[in-house]
Amino acid sequence: MSVSLKSKESQQPNYNTMAQLTSVVEPYGEVNVFSESDGSIRVKATILMKPEVEGAQTGLAIDGSKSMSDLFGGQVAVSALFGSNNNLVQPVARTIAEYLANFDSDGETSVIYWACGNFGQEIEILGDMDSKTALSANFATPSNMGSGTKLMPAINYYTEERFRDCPWGIYLFITDGLIEDIDEVKAYTDQLCREMADGSRGFTKLVLIGLGKDFYYSNKATGEKLSLEQAESKLVDLDNDANWEKSPAWNVLEELDDLHDEGGELAPVVGSDGESIDVWDYKLAASMKSLEEIFAEVVTRNMIIAPNAEIVDSNGLAVKPIGRDSYLDGLPALLDFHVSKGSTSFTLKLPNGNEVIQPIGEH
Repeated sequence: MSVSLKSKESQQPNYNTMAQLTSVVEPYGEVNVFSESDGSIRVKATILMKPEVEGAQTGLAIDGSKSMSDLFGGQVAVSALFGSNNNLVQPVARTIAEYLANFDSDGETSVIYWACGNFGQEIEILGDMDSKTALSANFATPSNMGSGTKLMPAINYYTEERFRDCPWGIYLFITDGLIEDIDEVKAYTDQLCREMADGSRGFTKLVLIGLGKDFYYSNKATGEKLSLEQAESKLVDLDNDANWEKSPAWNVLEELDDLHDEGGELAPVVGSDGESIDVWDYKLAASMKSLEEIFAEVVTRNMIIAPNAEIVDSNGLAVKPIGRDSYLDGLPALLDFHVSKGSTSFTLKLPNGNEVIQPIGEH
C-alpha cells in the first residue's frame, strides 16, 4: 500500500499488475490501481482520517545503523512537509514525533533508536516525549551505530515490553530499507495478526517510513535509474516493462506491506468483523504530503464518512463498487471499485457539490 508497484500475476491470477500511486489528491490517503487480465481496472483507495481512539499508544523508532550515517549528515532531500536541516533525520523525526504525541492518549510518544550496537540488534531509548519536547529534541547520530540492521528488537520493545496489553497501538519505524531479519519479522507479524483475530491482542499497526536515496527504479537492460519523482507519472508503464524493477530497499518495504494482502506471501487473516487484518504499511518520506497518511490503512469499508457520493471515471461512466450497488447510500472510508477500460482518472462527487479528480495513469 503506503508507494508501491508490484507484479501480482504469479501470486494472484485475477490481477496482472498493481500500482500504489505515489501522488494522491486530498482527501485520499492511499490509492492502489490493479490492471486486470480482462482489461478492466480495479481501484482500492482510502480516505484520509485521523482516528479518535481511547487508550491509543504510539511510538517512533529511528534506524541507528551505520548505513544511516549519510542521512544523519544530510546527504539527500526529503518532502517539504518536514522542513530542512543538515541532519535530515532530525526534521523528519521531530515532525512525526510531535504528531504522534498529540495523538497519543497519554500525550507522549515513545522514541527509540534501533539497529544499534553489535550486529544491529540493540536499541537506545530516547524516552517518552510530549509534543513540545519532540519539536526541540536533538536527534543526533547514535553513539553506537549498529554493524547490522535488526528490526525485531524494536518491534518487541513496543508490542511486547511496553504496550503488550494496550487496546490500540501504532508504531513507526524510520529506515533506509535495509532489514536483515526480515524472515523473523514476517513470522512474528503472522503471530500478531492471529492474536488480533482471536481477540488476545488489541489493534496494532506498524508503519515503515522509507528515508534516503535508495528508493528508485532501475532498468536491467540499460542500467538507467529513475528517482521516485521521475517515476511518479508512469508507474503502470514501468510495471508493464519487464526491464524495470524497484530497488532492493523499496522491495523490502513492499514485502512487509503486502505480506497478508490478497495474493501476498502469507494467507490473509480475517478478524471477527469480517475485515482482513493488515499489520504493516509503509510510506516514503520524499513523497509524503500530509502526516494523516500515517493512518491511511486504519480504515474499513464499514466506516461511513459521508451520507452519499458519486464516483465516475474519465470515460464519464459510474464506477462499479465491489460488495455494494453504489455509493449513493453512503461513502465509506475504504473504497473498492472497478472503472472502465482505458480510464485515466476517477472523480469523486460529494454532496456539497465539491468534486475531486484523482489521476490513475495510462492503462
